[in-house]
Amino acid sequence: MDYKKIGNFIATERKTRKITQKKLAEKLYVSEKTVSKWETGKGVPDTNSLTKLCEIFDVSINELLNGEKISGEQYVSKAEEQMLSLQHAKRTADKHLLTMEIVIGLLSTILLLTLTIVASLLEMPDWQRIVLIFVAFIPSIVGLCFALKIEQVAGFYVCKHCGYKYIPTYNQVLLAMHMYRTRYMKCPHCHKRSWHKKVID
Repeated sequence: MDYKKIGNFIATERKTRKITQKKLAEKLYVSEKTVSKWETGKGVPDTNSLTKLCEIFDVSINELLNGEKISGEQYVSKAEEQMLSLQHAKRTADKHLLTMEIVIGLLSTILLLTLTIVASLLEMPDWQRIVLIFVAFIPSIVGLCFALKIEQVAGFYVCKHCGYKYIPTYNQVLLAMHMYRTRYMKCPHCHKRSWHKKVID
Protein backbone atom coordinates (compact mmCIF):
# COMPACT_ATOMS: atom_id res chain seq x y z
CA MET A 1 0.00 0.00 0.00
CA ASP A 2 1.53 3.30 -1.15
CA TYR A 3 0.71 5.87 1.57
CA LYS A 4 2.18 8.75 -0.48
CA LYS A 5 0.04 7.90 -3.51
CA ILE A 6 -3.11 7.62 -1.37
CA GLY A 7 -2.25 10.95 0.29
CA ASN A 8 -1.78 12.70 -3.08
CA PHE A 9 -5.10 11.25 -4.27
CA ILE A 10 -6.94 12.55 -1.18
CA ALA A 11 -5.33 15.99 -1.56
CA THR A 12 -6.18 16.16 -5.29
CA GLU A 13 -9.79 15.08 -4.79
CA ARG A 14 -10.19 17.54 -1.91
CA LYS A 15 -8.77 20.46 -3.91
CA THR A 16 -10.86 19.54 -7.00
CA ARG A 17 -13.96 19.96 -4.86
CA LYS A 18 -12.59 23.18 -3.30
CA ILE A 19 -12.77 21.75 0.23
CA THR A 20 -10.27 22.94 2.81
CA GLN A 21 -8.48 20.50 5.11
CA LYS A 22 -10.40 22.03 8.01
CA LYS A 23 -13.78 21.51 6.30
CA LEU A 24 -12.91 17.93 5.34
CA ALA A 25 -11.81 17.23 8.91
CA GLU A 26 -15.16 18.55 10.20
CA LYS A 27 -17.08 16.31 7.78
CA LEU A 28 -15.09 13.28 8.94
CA TYR A 29 -15.08 14.18 12.66
CA VAL A 30 -11.28 14.12 12.80
CA SER A 31 -8.68 16.83 13.40
CA GLU A 32 -7.19 18.98 10.64
CA LYS A 33 -3.82 17.54 11.65
CA THR A 34 -5.11 14.02 10.85
CA VAL A 35 -6.15 15.06 7.32
CA SER A 36 -2.72 16.68 6.84
CA LYS A 37 -1.07 13.44 8.00
CA TRP A 38 -3.02 11.44 5.41
CA GLU A 39 -2.20 13.87 2.60
CA THR A 40 1.52 13.80 3.38
CA GLY A 41 1.55 9.99 3.39
CA LYS A 42 2.29 9.64 7.11
CA GLY A 43 -0.82 7.53 7.71
CA VAL A 44 -4.02 6.28 6.13
CA PRO A 45 -7.66 6.77 7.13
CA ASP A 46 -9.28 4.14 9.35
CA THR A 47 -12.20 2.05 8.04
CA ASN A 48 -14.86 4.54 9.17
CA SER A 49 -13.08 7.54 7.60
CA LEU A 50 -12.37 5.58 4.40
CA THR A 51 -16.07 4.95 3.85
CA LYS A 52 -16.97 8.61 4.46
CA LEU A 53 -14.14 9.84 2.18
CA CYS A 54 -15.42 7.59 -0.62
CA GLU A 55 -18.89 9.14 -0.26
CA ILE A 56 -17.51 12.70 -0.26
CA PHE A 57 -15.21 12.12 -3.26
CA ASP A 58 -17.63 9.75 -5.07
CA VAL A 59 -14.96 7.07 -5.52
CA SER A 60 -14.74 3.39 -4.55
CA ILE A 61 -12.64 2.11 -1.64
CA ASN A 62 -10.57 0.23 -4.22
CA GLU A 63 -9.78 3.53 -6.02
CA LEU A 64 -8.98 5.33 -2.77
CA LEU A 65 -6.62 2.58 -1.55
CA ASN A 66 -4.92 2.44 -4.96
CA GLY A 67 -4.62 6.23 -5.04
CA GLU A 68 -6.07 6.56 -8.54
CA LYS A 69 -9.26 6.39 -10.61
CA ILE A 70 -9.69 2.91 -12.08
CA SER A 71 -11.39 2.02 -15.36
CA GLY A 72 -13.81 -0.92 -15.64
CA GLU A 73 -11.35 -3.44 -17.13
CA GLN A 74 -8.64 -2.60 -14.56
CA TYR A 75 -10.96 -2.78 -11.57
CA VAL A 76 -10.72 -6.53 -10.83
CA SER A 77 -6.91 -6.73 -11.18
CA LYS A 78 -6.45 -3.62 -9.01
CA ALA A 79 -8.80 -5.08 -6.38
CA GLU A 80 -6.74 -8.30 -6.33
CA GLU A 81 -3.50 -6.28 -6.06
CA GLN A 82 -4.93 -4.32 -3.17
CA MET A 83 -6.11 -7.50 -1.43
CA LEU A 84 -2.63 -9.04 -1.70
CA SER A 85 -1.08 -5.80 -0.42
CA LEU A 86 -3.43 -5.76 2.60
CA GLN A 87 -2.70 -9.43 3.33
CA HIS A 88 1.05 -8.72 3.23
CA ALA A 89 0.63 -5.70 5.54
CA LYS A 90 -1.40 -7.79 8.02
CA ARG A 91 1.16 -10.61 7.94
CA THR A 92 3.99 -8.16 8.66
CA ALA A 93 2.03 -6.45 11.46
CA ASP A 94 1.17 -9.85 13.00
CA LYS A 95 4.86 -10.87 13.01
CA HIS A 96 5.78 -7.62 14.80
CA LEU A 97 2.96 -8.14 17.32
CA LEU A 98 4.05 -11.69 18.12
CA THR A 99 7.63 -10.50 18.63
CA MET A 100 6.30 -7.80 20.96
CA GLU A 101 4.33 -10.48 22.83
CA ILE A 102 7.56 -12.37 23.60
CA VAL A 103 9.31 -9.18 24.77
CA ILE A 104 6.37 -8.16 27.01
CA GLY A 105 6.11 -11.68 28.45
CA LEU A 106 9.84 -11.83 29.23
CA LEU A 107 9.96 -8.35 30.77
CA SER A 108 6.89 -9.08 32.93
CA THR A 109 8.40 -12.34 34.17
CA ILE A 110 11.83 -10.76 34.84
CA LEU A 111 10.21 -7.89 36.77
CA LEU A 112 8.17 -10.31 38.89
CA LEU A 113 11.16 -12.56 39.67
CA THR A 114 13.52 -9.64 40.39
CA LEU A 115 11.20 -7.88 42.82
CA THR A 116 10.23 -11.16 44.52
CA ILE A 117 13.91 -12.08 45.03
CA VAL A 118 14.66 -8.57 46.33
CA ALA A 119 11.69 -8.80 48.72
CA SER A 120 12.87 -12.17 50.07
CA LEU A 121 16.58 -11.32 50.43
CA LEU A 122 16.58 -7.76 51.81
CA GLU A 123 16.04 -6.97 55.46
CA MET A 124 12.76 -5.05 55.79
CA PRO A 125 9.55 -5.04 57.81
CA ASP A 126 6.96 -7.63 56.74
CA TRP A 127 4.50 -4.99 55.52
CA GLN A 128 7.15 -3.55 53.15
CA ARG A 129 7.89 -7.06 51.86
CA ILE A 130 4.17 -7.62 51.15
CA VAL A 131 3.87 -4.22 49.40
CA LEU A 132 6.94 -4.96 47.24
CA ILE A 133 5.60 -8.37 46.18
CA PHE A 134 2.19 -6.81 45.46
CA VAL A 135 3.87 -4.06 43.38
CA ALA A 136 5.74 -6.80 41.49
CA PHE A 137 2.53 -8.70 40.67
CA ILE A 138 0.43 -5.80 39.33
CA PRO A 139 2.57 -4.75 36.28
CA SER A 140 3.48 -8.39 35.62
CA ILE A 141 -0.16 -9.49 35.46
CA VAL A 142 -1.07 -6.47 33.28
CA GLY A 143 1.88 -7.23 30.98
CA LEU A 144 0.99 -10.91 30.67
CA CYS A 145 -2.69 -10.09 29.97
CA PHE A 146 -1.59 -7.65 27.26
CA ALA A 147 0.75 -10.29 25.77
CA LEU A 148 -2.14 -12.79 25.75
CA LYS A 149 -4.36 -10.24 23.96
CA ILE A 150 -1.67 -9.86 21.29
CA GLU A 151 -1.53 -13.63 20.84
CA GLN A 152 -5.31 -13.76 20.48
CA VAL A 153 -5.57 -11.16 17.68
CA ALA A 154 -2.32 -11.70 15.73
CA GLY A 155 -2.57 -14.36 13.03
CA PHE A 156 -4.98 -17.30 13.28
CA TYR A 157 -5.40 -20.62 15.04
CA VAL A 158 -5.79 -23.70 12.81
CA CYS A 159 -7.94 -26.69 13.69
CA LYS A 160 -5.98 -29.95 13.52
CA HIS A 161 -9.05 -31.87 12.26
CA CYS A 162 -10.60 -29.71 9.53
CA GLY A 163 -7.90 -27.08 8.88
CA TYR A 164 -10.28 -24.20 9.65
CA LYS A 165 -8.53 -20.90 10.46
CA TYR A 166 -10.13 -18.64 13.04
CA ILE A 167 -9.54 -15.99 15.72
CA PRO A 168 -10.85 -17.20 19.09
CA THR A 169 -12.20 -14.97 21.86
CA TYR A 170 -9.87 -13.69 24.58
CA ASN A 171 -11.52 -15.99 27.16
CA GLN A 172 -11.02 -19.04 24.93
CA VAL A 173 -7.30 -18.28 24.68
CA LEU A 174 -7.02 -17.43 28.39
CA LEU A 175 -8.73 -20.62 29.61
CA ALA A 176 -7.21 -23.06 27.09
CA MET A 177 -4.41 -25.45 28.01
CA HIS A 178 -1.36 -24.56 25.98
CA MET A 179 2.14 -25.44 24.93
CA TYR A 180 3.73 -22.16 23.86
CA ARG A 181 1.38 -20.90 21.06
CA THR A 182 -0.50 -24.16 20.50
CA ARG A 183 -3.76 -24.31 22.48
CA TYR A 184 -6.30 -27.01 23.19
CA MET A 185 -9.60 -25.52 21.99
CA LYS A 186 -12.93 -26.36 20.36
CA CYS A 187 -13.09 -25.58 16.64
CA PRO A 188 -16.01 -23.24 15.77
CA HIS A 189 -16.36 -25.03 12.40
CA CYS A 190 -16.21 -28.80 13.08
CA HIS A 191 -16.80 -28.46 16.86
CA LYS A 192 -14.04 -30.95 17.70
CA ARG A 193 -11.51 -30.32 20.46
CA SER A 194 -7.83 -30.60 19.56
CA TRP A 195 -4.52 -28.78 19.74
CA HIS A 196 -4.85 -25.70 17.51
CA LYS A 197 -1.62 -24.20 16.24
CA LYS A 198 -1.02 -20.44 15.81
CA VAL A 199 -0.15 -19.44 12.22
CA ILE A 200 0.51 -16.07 10.54
CA ASP A 201 -0.84 -16.90 7.04
